[in-house]
Amino acid sequence: MRGQKIFNEIIKDSGITRTPRRGRNNSLIDKRNECLIARYYYYASVRNKCYEDTLRQIVSEFFLSPVTIANIVQEHADQLHYLKQKGPVLYYFQNRWPHLKW
Repeated sequence: MRGQKIFNEIIKDSGITRTPRRGRNNSLIDKRNECLIARYYYYASVRNKCYEDTLRQIVSEFFLSPVTIANIVQEHADQLHYLKQKGPVLYYFQNRWPHLKW
């Protein structure tokens, strides 16, 4: 009969099947942003690069637009201030993110 397939799929089976949640994982975004801020600090403070060179390097490493990077840096300014106050040595970065060349 007409409509029987929908009836069987919805009523007889346990309702409409849910699709898994898609999108970005917030914990991975937080880790990326933490690493991005560390790289930003490293290039600007340790390597003494100017703003444009720092931004260009971060763009090439993280595949994000300069506007997105500037927004992330503004949102995580407190983390940047913490790094400046702490004044970590190169070993801190190498130990925290050993897969990157510091």
